[in-house]
Amino acid sequence: MPKKYWRDFFLYLGRVFLLLVLLAVLLPKLAIICNVWISSMLHNDNKPLGNPMKVEAPGWTKSVLQLFPISKEE
Repeated sequence: MPKKYWRDFFLYLGRVFLLLVLLAVLLPKLAIICNVWISSMLHNDNKPLGNPMKVEAPGWTKSVLQLFPISKEE
């Protein structure tokens, strides 16, 4: 049976920690790159997506649900 050394165990832990740090740093950057790439494919001016004659309604100016009652003075 091969003998196990503490040095090998700590090297293994170091490699796992390094891979986790690289994953935490590179994964958000990869997500941003993919997001930009996909959005550039979706917003192609030569082939518009959807109905170009549709008029978008403006967003809500007031909240539909009111958590606090509005005083009469406002």
